Amino acid sequence: MHVLRQLLEEGRLHEVRESAAHQLAQNPEDEEALLALAKVALVDDRADQAEQLLSRVKSEDAQGEVTLLRAAAAIQRKDFSRAREHYQVLIRQPTPPAEAWHGLGIALLAQGKTVEAREAHEHAVALKPKQSGFRFELGLALAMEKRPRAAVHQFVQGLRLDAQDARAYWALAQLLTQHGKARLARGILEAGLKQVPPSQLLREALRASQEPSGEVGAAPEVALFHQASMLLNRKRGREALTLLREGWEQGTRSLPLKLLEAEACEDLQPPDMPGVFRAYEEAIVFAPDHWEPYTRLGVSLLKEGHRHEPRAIELLETARRLEPAMPETSLNLVLAYVKAQRIPEALALAQQVVQGLAPEHPLHAQATSLLDALRKI
Repeated sequence: MHVLRQLLEEGRLHEVRESAAHQLAQNPEDEEALLALAKVALVDDRADQAEQLLSRVKSEDAQGEVTLLRAAAAIQRKDFSRAREHYQVLIRQPTPPAEAWHGLGIALLAQGKTVEAREAHEHAVALKPKQSGFRFELGLALAMEKRPRAAVHQFVQGLRLDAQDARAYWALAQLLTQHGKARLARGILEAGLKQVPPSQLLREALRASQEPSGEVGAAPEVALFHQASMLLNRKRGREALTLLREGWEQGTRSLPLKLLEAEACEDLQPPDMPGVFRAYEEAIVFAPDHWEPYTRLGVSLLKEGHRHEPRAIELLETARRLEPAMPETSLNLVLAYVKAQRIPEALALAQQVVQGLAPEHPLHAQATSLLDALRKI
C-alpha cells in the first residue's frame, strides 16, 4: 500500500489505477488495492463505485479507513446526516484522525450547526495545523459565527500554506469588503489572480470591486453572482439555484451566472445532471467564443461514461481551439483522449504541453507526470 499511497499523494491517478488493477488481477480481494481504487473513485466523483469497492473490504484493521471513505462518499452525495453518523463513529475512537473532525465540521455546517462545526474544525486544525483546507473550513465557520478577525487569521494562515486556494482569497476579500476595507480587498483579489489566473470566482469578485458605486451596468449580475456563491459555500445549493434561475428569467444574465447555475445543479442531492448539462449548453449559446463552458461540459460528460466520449472530445477540442495558450484546455483534452484510448494523440498533445510550460508553472509537475504515464502505456 505504501507505493499506492505515495502515487495517490502525488496525484498520479492513472498509475494508481494500473497498479491496483494489477494487484486485483492477482488477488481479487486485495484490500490495499480496493481502498486505493475507492479513493480514486471519490476523486472522480463516483461515490457509488467507491461504496461497491469498500463493501469488499472485510478485515477489522481496515474498518477505520473504510468508515472514513464511506463518510466522504456521503458528503459527495450531499447526504450530510449519514456522513455525520460515520464521522461520529470515528471521533469516538481514542485517537480520531484529523480528517474525521474535518469531515464532521463540513457535515455540521451544512446542517446549520455553526458552533459545533467550528469546534470540529478546531480539532482538525489542532491535529494537522499545516493542512490549508482545514484552515479554510475553520475560517468559513468563524465567519458564519460573526467572528471576522478570527476568520481572517485562518484564511491568511491557509494561504501561507497553499497560495493557490482561490476560495481563501475570495472569502478573505469578502470579509474585508464587509468591514469597509475595499482597497485592501482588491489587493487580495489581484494577488489571488496572479496565483490562480483561470479563477472565474476571483475575476468576478475583482470586477465587482472596481464598479463605481454610482454606475449600474454589470452590477446586478455581479451582486447576484456573489449572493449565490455564498449560498453554495454554505452548502445551500437549492436556494442558490432558485435565485440564479429567477435572476436569469428577469434578465440578469452573464456567463459566470450560468456556470454557477450548473454548479448549483451538481450541488443538489442527488445531483441534477440533466440540469448541469442544460446549464452548460445554455452557457455555450450565451458565450459561444468562450472556452470555459465547452471545457466544463466536456469534463462533466466524460464522468458520465463512454457513450458521451465523442461529444466530450468535440467540446474539449473546441475549448482548446478557442484558448490554445491555456495549458488547462490541453490537459483536459489529453485526459479525454486517454479515456477514449486515443493514446498516440494524447501522447503527442501531452508532449506539446510539457514543452510549453516553464518548470515553475503550477501545472508543470502534473503535466510531466501525465506524460511519463503515457509513455509507459
